[in-house]
Amino acid sequence: MSTLTEKGTRSIIEFSGSIESAEAIAVSYKCLHGANPKELGYFMAIWQGTQIDDLSKAKQVQVIKTIDRDGDTTFEGLSLSSVDYIVGFGVNSEDGHSICATLAVPAKAEQGEELESTWSTLDVTKVGSNNLSAAFVTPTYNLAKSNDNWIALFEGPLTANMYKGKNVIKTAKVTIDQDQGITAMNEIIPGLKRYTTYTLVYGMGLKENKIDYSNMISAYTFKA
Repeated sequence: MSTLTEKGTRSIIEFSGSIESAEAIAVSYKCLHGANPKELGYFMAIWQGTQIDDLSKAKQVQVIKTIDRDGDTTFEGLSLSSVDYIVGFGVNSEDGHSICATLAVPAKAEQGEELESTWSTLDVTKVGSNNLSAAFVTPTYNLAKSNDNWIALFEGPLTANMYKGKNVIKTAKVTIDQDQGITAMNEIIPGLKRYTTYTLVYGMGLKENKIDYSNMISAYTFKA
């Protein structure tokens, strides 16, 4: 989903859900432009309790097997009348630390009730001649530094090529262990060109100790 802001366009993975019955919840998702959920290994998982845990401790895991950016599913066999659950949407089924959106499922929730959601967002807050700052929000308890969160800058609007890191200008790792805050990118060479469109993306996780561009979770397109 993309939305216009005062200075640019914010793109996020949208995740929502509702109570279907005393034993089931229905969830739906809308991914970033250019995403192929099946190819990228997107998944959803549900845990008992109020916090995301290791993927091995999830009650159920559903790997997305379609190429469509939008979709929906149902988690069944739950005990919604007596315990809390939390549902997570992840962008790498091999890495349980890639949860970028969550749904809180409180005990005794009523049929038809909409679930409280947390989505990951990114906003460029300051642009200089060769540097920028951005504000990020990720699900509660995400340790951005420990979980290898990062930002990457591209010229032009958001495209599918960015999932492969094509024509990336610069990358930077998030250096704070918080689920939200400010991150910066300095020494952008040869600098940001005025009136030129750029896209800054936020991602989770590395592959062989390098930025894994396929794990993009949010983006912000702006003009310098």
